[in-house]
Amino acid sequence: MVLTPWRYKYIVSGENKKGCFFCEYIGRPEADGENLVFYRGRYSIGLLNKYPYMWGHVMVAPYKHVGDLDELTDEELAGLLREAYMVKSAVMAATGCEDVLMGINVGRAAGAGVEAHLHIHIIPRCREIDPNTPPEELDRLLRRYRDELARLWS
Repeated sequence: MVLTPWRYKYIVSGENKKGCFFCEYIGRPEADGENLVFYRGRYSIGLLNKYPYMWGHVMVAPYKHVGDLDELTDEELAGLLREAYMVKSAVMAATGCEDVLMGINVGRAAGAGVEAHLHIHIIPRCREIDPNTPPEELDRLLRRYRDELARLWS
């Protein structure tokens, strides 16, 4: 697997070991723009992945800090999945992609970067990020994409 420069930066930064950024973002709605949060539903938030493998990669995380689906109530699980499906539709509209990969990594061996806070990955499959994209350009593109997703919710 080839790591993009921004993904490598995340892995070596230790950022994934500094507590739960999902809980931090949930508790700071005033910083949604900075944190690339574009959606706040009844059960979850939607945010862009700052260190994506593929262009347009977003995550949907429940407000409740749990590591697995079976730790949610039936209502929370249904609400999370319904909201994730709504986010998927917005991602498809914003990117123009017809194909989407959705997944949940439960546990470190399954690839979970944040094991303690369940989250659903939604990755449109129609455009890859050039690994040579400068970080400042990626940041600008991510913010523009975040604004477009937020506009779809208004």
